Amino acid sequence: MKRLVLVLIVLSVTAIAPSRSGKGKFGGTFIGVMVAEDGILIGSDSRSTFVDDSNQPVGYVDRMPKIYVKHGAALAVAGLTSVKDELLSSFLRRNGLLLESPVNEILHDVALKLPYRNTNSVLMLSAGFANGEPVICAKVPVEPQSCRKNGYFANKNSPGLRRWFEARGGRTPTAAEAAVVLERAIREAADLDSSIGGPITLLEVFKAGEPVWLQNPPNDHGWTRVCDIVDDYRNGRTFIFFTNTKEGLDRYLSAVCPRA
Repeated sequence: MKRLVLVLIVLSVTAIAPSRSGKGKFGGTFIGVMVAEDGILIGSDSRSTFVDDSNQPVGYVDRMPKIYVKHGAALAVAGLTSVKDELLSSFLRRNGLLLESPVNEILHDVALKLPYRNTNSVLMLSAGFANGEPVICAKVPVEPQSCRKNGYFANKNSPGLRRWFEARGGRTPTAAEAAVVLERAIREAADLDSSIGGPITLLEVFKAGEPVWLQNPPNDHGWTRVCDIVDDYRNGRTFIFFTNTKEGLDRYLSAVCPRA
């Protein structure tokens, strides 16, 4: 039976220690996965934020990929990493075989190869179909994983999502219901956290057949590192939006990604 694997790697906001050399941090997002009657739904926002050494946002990029898929496998990432780290999209281009691991092994395999310098506070989630049944798992790199066959996971606390599930009394949602509630949870989180935003991406994976993008499929533009995004911004090929002033953003970017 064709194996479908979904992986969400959730990097917590505390995953990278504050920089003492002006390197800054990049990321932040909301990601959720939910088991439905007719598949598994994965949702994310698409905003990545530049954060200075005082943990203050200075600018952000929308339409960044957070969910990745190859045939029957998908992977998503959330959180802050060093500006000097490789982007996950580039990491996966180099390590595509990781997506072929069984659903109950892939977290361990990915943890061993993560491109980030500090993974002590990383939370990883995996989900897919094993023996025809949906499975979702959670793991931090130094602890054993735990798995379940129903419910949801999210990297942010979502009272609305929790109340919605409690009100259902354990009934598994349809894919259409899951898509609506995941999008609502992301929008509610964005109202409280400026690092969450941009177009919302939704993907559905199935027991058999190819996954389907329901809205806003991502595009990584072939970038390798965060400073590639900065170079495209300087050359007018992409947008980085400032949080306070353009002068403050450009000063920050000059420190973390000096011009060649």
